[in-house]
Amino acid sequence: MLLQQWAPFAELAKSFAEGGACLRITGVDGAARALVLAELTTTHPRPALIVVGTLTDAHRLTQDLRFFGANAAEFPEPEPRLWHGGHHREADAERAVICRRLQSGEPLVVVATAAALDAPLPSPAEFNASVLRIAPGDALDRELLLETLEHGGYERVETVVEVGQWSVRGGIVDIFSPGHASPARLEFFGDDVESIRLFDPTTQRSVSVLDELVVLSLREPGGPGDARLLDYLPAAAPVVVEEEKLLDASPEEGAESPALAKRLGERQLVILGLVTGAGPAAGAPPVEEHGLETSGVTKFTGQFAHLASELDRWRHEGFRVRLVASDERQRQHLGQILREHGVETVPVQTLEAPEPLGLLVGECSSGFSIPALGIVLLTEQDIFGARRRTLRRPKYQRGATITSFSDLAVGDLVVHEDHGIARYRGLSTMTVGDRDADFLLLEYAEKSQLYVPIDRLDLVSKYLGGDASEARLDRLGGASWQRVKESVRAALREMAEELLKLYARRTVADGHGFSPDQPWQREFEAAFRFEETPDQLRAIEDTKQDMESGRPMDRLVAGDVGYGKTEVALRGAFKAVADGMQVAVLVPTTVLAHQHWSTFSDRFSPFPVRVELLSRFRSAKEQKAVVEGLALGTVDVVIGTHRLLSKDVKFKNLGLLIVDEEHRFGVAHKERMKQLRTTCR
Repeated sequence: MLLQQWAPFAELAKSFAEGGACLRITGVDGAARALVLAELTTTHPRPALIVVGTLTDAHRLTQDLRFFGANAAEFPEPEPRLWHGGHHREADAERAVICRRLQSGEPLVVVATAAALDAPLPSPAEFNASVLRIAPGDALDRELLLETLEHGGYERVETVVEVGQWSVRGGIVDIFSPGHASPARLEFFGDDVESIRLFDPTTQRSVSVLDELVVLSLREPGGPGDARLLDYLPAAAPVVVEEEKLLDASPEEGAESPALAKRLGERQLVILGLVTGAGPAAGAPPVEEHGLETSGVTKFTGQFAHLASELDRWRHEGFRVRLVASDERQRQHLGQILREHGVETVPVQTLEAPEPLGLLVGECSSGFSIPALGIVLLTEQDIFGARRRTLRRPKYQRGATITSFSDLAVGDLVVHEDHGIARYRGLSTMTVGDRDADFLLLEYAEKSQLYVPIDRLDLVSKYLGGDASEARLDRLGGASWQRVKESVRAALREMAEELLKLYARRTVADGHGFSPDQPWQREFEAAFRFEETPDQLRAIEDTKQDMESGRPMDRLVAGDVGYGKTEVALRGAFKAVADGMQVAVLVPTTVLAHQHWSTFSDRFSPFPVRVELLSRFRSAKEQKAVVEGLALGTVDVVIGTHRLLSKDVKFKNLGLLIVDEEHRFGVAHKERMKQLRTTCR
């Protein structure tokens, strides 16, 4: 443990272990609070509750506690009473899991807002009685099981794709219990449970065998006698409040409800604060003060020369410095950038490692220093100036609606790879041999029917052609679908031949081979504030390989809105500018041009790059200055609308042309694009 040798913390830990009625910890802020609480709760393991002000605080503190090794979970708030949207079963599921973990005696640290403390729950006795355990070989009245699921708050659906759902088809019962990250499939033989398997809600295929299924109740309590989270905490569980004013917080249900301080009763209370607070109220237990001296750290905002200087100073002063990266790839980027500034780092697994300068992988909200221990911790927010947003992965798997066919309504048109266009008539359960199996029922012309096994779902796709009302159903076993497929194959072959000829000509053409990534490129990429997806990383690497190849590049980057296509363009543009080339970004609308201009200007601002906008939003004088800058080479990146295609626009050294939403440009515009493309190096 990092803090055990620190005398002020050892004194605090002793009071905490002895159950001091009211402790106040001062001098700590940000992630340093999480470190102190994590070490307190892991040194003396028992359930604990931490009350924070907002959901953002709850997310942050839970993340920090986990980073420092605490067994922490966030307890969701109830939905607002005026909420008219769909019911969020995942929040119910997370609450049920936390209740079960507390009931089992697990030393869990629960982080909750004051509002979350008032989420209605079944009584602990009722909750325990409702837990259902099922194992292969159990004899179970299936109808009684279905009644139990209905009473337990589960939703009956045709296909299970989300937590809190169940379905039945013949001798198969699918249940998505909060006790497991994936849904389970029970196969019955009479009233005997023959097997239990977890399955993927997207493909509906089994992935692993389950020895026991634990079904937790999701029923919504609805009476004045409902329990609350505090009823699930043992009497010895301490309660930590992040701000003293939270002790005066009361539920929204009515002003007569008691404040948090009264609801805590005789529980051990720990108050966090920056400075020493006021004395205890009349009749309240004495407050035991514990001061811990921690401090914030410098915000470097991408100034790596300054960071390298400070790292060198800390090292000479005997400090151990830990730099926290959000993932392994970011750790490698950060290590490479520092190496280029003359600073060598080593990967470490813990804060306690002896290395003077180490790189850790994890999620931590902010940095701090503890001078008494000679420890400095820096996060990505401290280094780059903004927090990196990672992909928040759901706790429970969710089925992709189209792949799992639940997006299909009875009567929709579908296309079977071998038999053509048909009409979907729903799911059907049939007995094959001695087992029940699920089939998609497809109807073709002349009322012919085809049953498609669910494990051959990959052969069926939703009809995405023109007006569905004008589509004609194919004859099952007829020749019309085969003729359509042959004509499409012929058209594709012709297109492929043209593309092969085009790329053969481009392969022998001379282009500009851009230099490998330079230090600035790595700094630019490391400053990206989101976690890259695997497909995004592959597109970025493929683009950079094309640019370094020495052949003219034609690359299409496709993806839905918000999937990171702009970042691919940004990194390609920076690579071109770093090699002394100009970049043109062509967009179809002035609004989109302004959005891209704002994004490019923000990302390029730490570097000596001039980014300009050319559209009707700019005055004639401003447009003239941009056009002149392009001809002289003083403008590095220009974002523009059709104005970029005007004949007066000349580039001194165009190296990369980026076209956004290419399909929205007309034939004349595309001919001008071809002329621009021939000038690209």
